Amino acid sequence: MTANKEAIKNQKRKEESPLASLSTMLGSGEYFSEGKKKYTVKPLKLKDVEEFSSDGVNIGPQMFSVVNEAARKNLEKWMAKQVFDANGEPVTLEKAIADDWDLTDLRRCVQTMIDISG
Repeated sequence: MTANKEAIKNQKRKEESPLASLSTMLGSGEYFSEGKKKYTVKPLKLKDVEEFSSDGVNIGPQMFSVVNEAARKNLEKWMAKQVFDANGEPVTLEKAIADDWDLTDLRRCVQTMIDISG
């Protein structure tokens, strides 16, 4: 194989399977900021993927997640398990409301959880 073909093959391999960030590989999470406050969003563990999927956590617009009781309960469950404040305390919807999050912040938080989980 020529050097050029080998380089193209290696580039394609990198594009198809980009490396995860160190924080994702270590499971320490990524920072998520809202205003002046920082939160840590941790990636889902493989053992949790099926449960997360079956809970039907909305990864799109979050208004339905807040107003629908069942959706809110599932969102609360996963936020408390995967999202932490600067003191390492789990973040609940009540805390997010008290910290003045809006629906866009909530969506970014959930999307960050999905993005870093691969």
